[in-house]
Amino acid sequence: MDRYLTSDTPLAAYLIQAGFPLLEILYEPKANGRQQASFAFASTPKLQSHIDLYNSGQATINLALYEHAKSTLLDRIMRGMQ
Repeated sequence: MDRYLTSDTPLAAYLIQAGFPLLEILYEPKANGRQQASFAFASTPKLQSHIDLYNSGQATINLALYEHAKSTLLDRIMRGMQ
């Protein structure tokens, strides 16, 4: 299965609120000693269509679901980096 990876937390939150399941969060060490989180999704034409809408500023969201997804992702990132 092909995967789409992004380190863009707002994009990941948008994709989750749009119904795309998050496969996993990957952590990569950076040169400054910190870690970078990347979010993995199954790569599909529908996912790419949503990414294109997001990047063009034409995406619509359920704000409550988006905020919940973003908050949950940030919490998971912080727990995963400990």
